[in-house]
Amino acid sequence: MVNLTSYGHRIDTVFYSIESIARGAVRPRRLILWLDEADVVADPPPALRRLMERGLEVLWCADYGPHKKQYAYATTMASAELPLVAADDDVLYPRLWLADLLAAHARHPEDVHGHRAHRVEFDGARLAPYKRWSACTGTEASFRTLCTGVSGILYPPALLTALAAEGEEFTRLAPWADDIWVHSVMVRHGFRGRQVAPRQAEYIAIPGTQRGTLYGRNVLGGGNDAQIAACFGPEELSRMRADEPATTAAGRAAEPGAHVG
Repeated sequence: MVNLTSYGHRIDTVFYSIESIARGAVRPRRLILWLDEADVVADPPPALRRLMERGLEVLWCADYGPHKKQYAYATTMASAELPLVAADDDVLYPRLWLADLLAAHARHPEDVHGHRAHRVEFDGARLAPYKRWSACTGTEASFRTLCTGVSGILYPPALLTALAAEGEEFTRLAPWADDIWVHSVMVRHGFRGRQVAPRQAEYIAIPGTQRGTLYGRNVLGGGNDAQIAACFGPEELSRMRADEPATTAAGRAAEPGAHVG
């Protein structure tokens, strides 16, 4: 099961992302594009209509912003039996993209898996600013591994149930930061994140899709830090601080001048 969403001018180019997923070594059982524009759902562009003839589902949901690619499905399914893979609408996915996510899920079905992740960093007992969170450099499971959506994230069925149970609180706490909201739900409900490979995956962006992105609002504009502060309470902070991956801890101990023992 693969979900993605789109909006505005990107609706005219989202078919490129969808085609790249459909050409993968493994095809999803269902591929859903969630849109809040009822007129587009009723009369999709020709490129999307052609994909619908091959199995793409174009469904309407309320305007949940970037949360459409997780929350819409989590709240409309009868029960969670299959993992959900959330994709973005502005990149081209390589042939083994979905196959690698499913292989990681088969090895560790209880975890959340992403091709690109950050390590949550602290300043003492407080979270460091988001700009200082480091690129993930390992594949160990941790509450401090925050998977980022642009390269694709696989959510186990039980997490979908948790997301549905949490309701629409994200509209108040993190309306433009779905990855941060989902990570807070993960930590709260005991789900750890893993990066699929030791290094972050970076995919080719579709030309013309990078104007008006959430990167400017959330990262450059500092919006992530406000939404992070709203989402993570004392319990979540405590769980993340106590859960440093073993390889990271070993690496820090091996640094010159590091204290061991």
